[in-house]
Amino acid sequence: LEERVAGSYSPEAGGNNYVFGLLGAKTQVVPLGGVDAAVAALMEELKAAGATPYYIPGGGSNALGALGYARAAISVVEEARKAGRPFDAVVLCSGSGGTHAGMLTGMRACGDQTKVYGVSVRFDAAKQKSRIEAQYKECAKLFGNEAPEEDVVIIDSQVGPGYSLPTPEMRSAVEAFAKLEGILLDPVYTGKGAAGLLQLVREGAFQPGARVLFLHTGGAPSLFHYQPVPE
Repeated sequence: LEERVAGSYSPEAGGNNYVFGLLGAKTQVVPLGGVDAAVAALMEELKAAGATPYYIPGGGSNALGALGYARAAISVVEEARKAGRPFDAVVLCSGSGGTHAGMLTGMRACGDQTKVYGVSVRFDAAKQKSRIEAQYKECAKLFGNEAPEEDVVIIDSQVGPGYSLPTPEMRSAVEAFAKLEGILLDPVYTGKGAAGLLQLVREGAFQPGARVLFLHTGGAPSLFHYQPVPE
């Protein structure tokens, strides 16, 4: 567990931390930037004990992991085409990158050039774009496709003071989706993603009547950890 906000971790915390315990997972807390070293040490320890470990990166975000969302994208495109109602834009959270890179890969593999907006939840646009481009290229290779850099569009206006730290826009989006649509978002990812979607709407990014897909990536356990939703 990477403590991205210093001093924020508590063994008694709810949300995902409760789920880890429920599943019987063994956890190790490391400071910001300490994941790689901790993983390397643990991998060596397990190998020395005769085990054959397999490392899954945060968010499952590598080329192989991103294939899950590539398949999701293919399903979305196929269903939209069957219905005769293609989407005009896609908006999603852009964090560790598997969702963003996978959706781009799957859509382009179908010949669908719909614009995909990634709302960053951690890094500024330049850094996040570079990270997504790298994953996108690796995932696209598995399809034998190119990965044009211009496909990667990042919105970084919702990061706020930092990863997992609340913003007024996030709170407003979480409350609006709950009250108006009965859809629960979480404060760390989908809440900021939805805030990005609402920002794009207000800025006139979409024509009236446009069909915009907001990809909800879950996160409900985190919502109940943040009570009430922070300002």
